[in-house]
Amino acid sequence: MELRRLREQAQISQLDAAEAIDASDTKISRLEAGKTGLNRLELVALLDLYGVTEDRFRTGLLALNRTSRQRGWWQRRSDILVPKLQELIELESTASRIFEYEAIVVPGLFQTEDYARAVICGFPPPHSQPVETAVEIRMERQQLLRHEDAPRIICVLDEAVLRRQVGGPQVMAGQLRKLAALNDPPRLSIQVIPSTMGAHAGTDGSFRLFTYPAPANMDIGFLEQKESRIFIEEEAGLEPYRIAAEHLRTQALSSPDSMKLIAGLTADYERRS
Repeated sequence: MELRRLREQAQISQLDAAEAIDASDTKISRLEAGKTGLNRLELVALLDLYGVTEDRFRTGLLALNRTSRQRGWWQRRSDILVPKLQELIELESTASRIFEYEAIVVPGLFQTEDYARAVICGFPPPHSQPVETAVEIRMERQQLLRHEDAPRIICVLDEAVLRRQVGGPQVMAGQLRKLAALNDPPRLSIQVIPSTMGAHAGTDGSFRLFTYPAPANMDIGFLEQKESRIFIEEEAGLEPYRIAAEHLRTQALSSPDSMKLIAGLTADYERRS
């Protein structure tokens, strides 16, 4: 998927890419769909063709190529997964650390079925799967949290996320109980930025940072919009997001204090449901 993005960014056709490695354009198509692999020399040739010069980024891609032979469950369900979602699942499932700041809704990895259903019904994108299929996939993504080698996750939520009544008070009470049950620092840490903080380092929007261990030793930033997504890999582009992540952690309540806030909101929702 990364090679497809780099090729398109460089405005190079599949045919020209195929000629660079003495292959057919069918191989490039299968490669970009995750249906076949390539050797080191072929990858180096493509990176040269696409103008990828940053040493750390090249080294990371070469390392990922060596360790990307195992097919994940999301690849086996590519018939129903849109590329945008498949790319996100790939990032989640292969990272060693995930930082996520969310200002609108509870992240998909932490949603209850009822909350997920309400979110999906609230703003269904065009040409999407049936609602129940989308909910099923979202729940399947959460199996990641139960793996022994699950990534360390740091999630910072704006308090507005907890107060936005997605699905009504009963659904929100269940969702907040799930957040409290999942919180388990340092493996999975949930922090809340209180509304009293005012302006903070996340006021310009939600984002994710995925960290990959040696031998890749690289970070990828991920910004998501309705019909597009932005990947950030180069150091100059990543640094503002790393700084924002550190500021958000210090501006947010500690994890224990965040749980107290969540407990109070849960009790309020339970009284109203």
